[in-house]
Amino acid sequence: MPAPTRETFVRDYIEAVFNRHELDDLESYWLENLTSHWMGQQTLRGLDAWRSGMTDFFAAFPEIRYTLDDLFFSNDRAVWRGRWRGVQRGDWAGIAASGKEVEWTVIIIARFADGKFAEDWVEYDRYGLYRQLGVIPLTS
Repeated sequence: MPAPTRETFVRDYIEAVFNRHELDDLESYWLENLTSHWMGQQTLRGLDAWRSGMTDFFAAFPEIRYTLDDLFFSNDRAVWRGRWRGVQRGDWAGIAASGKEVEWTVIIIARFADGKFAEDWVEYDRYGLYRQLGVIPLTS
């Protein structure tokens, strides 16, 4: 069977990892020595650190789903834009469980190497998310 296209690879990744929360087979998608620049807040190095970060995220948002809106490719990069939607049921990023349903946009740029993700840059609408969670008060 031929290797999947990069588009198929990204779509399969989003469905398996983001929507089914399958973290046991990350080696299929990521190089072991990955670098992930998370949301302008921290840089994760290595598969174990990435898995731990996503485990914490999914624990706080156990039913969260990701909707893909756009997907582009250029050279060794994939860029996708989409939306997370779910209810915060646990503590996350220093924010106590709110029980609030939230939706926010995310843009991810990923770099491929050896047929897998080697590095990514994740940017999200932190302001919009934090307002929905009640961390930033709504103003008139």
